[in-house]
Amino acid sequence: MAKGIKNSLSVKVFLWIAGLLILCSLIIYGMVMVFLPQSYTIVSSSRMEGEIRELTQTLSQTDFDDAEEIIERFCQKNRAMVILSGSGTNLSFGSMDEESLADGEAFTSTLELRFADRSDLYYLGIMAHVSPGSELTMAFLELLPWLAVMILLISAFGAFFCSRVLVCPVLEISRISRRMADLDMTWECKVDRKDELGILADSLNTMAKRLDRAMKALEQANQKLREDMEQLTRMSRQRRDFFAAASHELKTPVTILKGQIESMILGIGRYKDTQKILPDTLKEVENMEGLVREILTISKIEMNGLSGNVETVCMEDIIDRVTQALNPLAMERGIPVIVEISSPVTVSGNPSLLEKAVHNIISNGIRHSPEGARVYICLTPSALTVTNTKTSIPEALLPSLFTPFFRVEKSRNKATGGSGLGLYLVKTILELHGFPYELKNMQQGVVFTWKFQ
Repeated sequence: MAKGIKNSLSVKVFLWIAGLLILCSLIIYGMVMVFLPQSYTIVSSSRMEGEIRELTQTLSQTDFDDAEEIIERFCQKNRAMVILSGSGTNLSFGSMDEESLADGEAFTSTLELRFADRSDLYYLGIMAHVSPGSELTMAFLELLPWLAVMILLISAFGAFFCSRVLVCPVLEISRISRRMADLDMTWECKVDRKDELGILADSLNTMAKRLDRAMKALEQANQKLREDMEQLTRMSRQRRDFFAAASHELKTPVTILKGQIESMILGIGRYKDTQKILPDTLKEVENMEGLVREILTISKIEMNGLSGNVETVCMEDIIDRVTQALNPLAMERGIPVIVEISSPVTVSGNPSLLEKAVHNIISNGIRHSPEGARVYICLTPSALTVTNTKTSIPEALLPSLFTPFFRVEKSRNKATGGSGLGLYLVKTILELHGFPYELKNMQQGVVFTWKFQ
């Protein structure tokens, strides 16, 4: 129980206020019980003195024969006994009970007096009953049990009311502070007051709103930081994988070139006829040069981005230049290229990079189309689609087509495919510009879609 009281502000405030009210009530009651009887005795004596003065003044202006009636009225009014003596006269008026005389609860006084019609000196002895203070003390003691019950009830009610008024806002603020400690800001401190507690509640509400905004902003910043870190990790991993694959891809042509050159130097077998071997060697160098050029292009894009070279680019002009450049390849493979342009389309971006992306998309379609297939290029205000018919790609391989050096044809023969960087370069350029894209199998063939909107 003691622990419960110690840990409860409401109980402690209730007990403190109730104890103080009871103590103050008892002190006030005791002071009244002690000092009121004394004051009452003094007041009663003072009143009697005033009555006696008034009586003497009245009698001094009254004839002797008329004085009896006045004295009788005085005795009846003040429960007094008056003895008038002098000039052979000894008269007694009123009476006093013996108990009052025995207890000493009488006020006595002797005065000299002359009546209006006589010059003789008379003596007026007065004994009057005065209520003693002890009676009041006894009355207070008799009322004490009932008053104690009333004091307890009033103190308990007052303490309960005061504790509710004082402690309820404090308990509400305490509850809110615990939720704040748990970083829960989904609350409002409802303390409708204008005093310091109300100001504290308003301050808590304001602080909670600001903390909630700050925490949300911090959470967003942390989320953005996590995304950036994941992006950096992913890019670092991609870059590591890219250069590992690039090293592997460059190792093969370098090995071939080294073998051919050493064989020509040593004059081994068919390599004695250098005039026949050199064209093959040159072709291998050109393949390696193209691979290096694409690697450098990708590295430049990743390092520099758009580099501020953003212009309004006409897609129709790019398609026209690319198809003319790839026309010899298409004729060599016997792949007709059909271009359909519904209306002129302009986009914002780096002209050379966008042209490189279009070139890789269309050349990929020409290179990987079987004999008798067609390549359709369709340009609309919303998208550029390149379709190469009579072909399809296994669904499981579609997500891997945009990874560096990936080729559907596993022999990695340069005669049947490129370096494996074409679509990766397209992906890098389009993501840099923020253009969505997709590659999927359709009924008519493989369709690459580049969305402008």
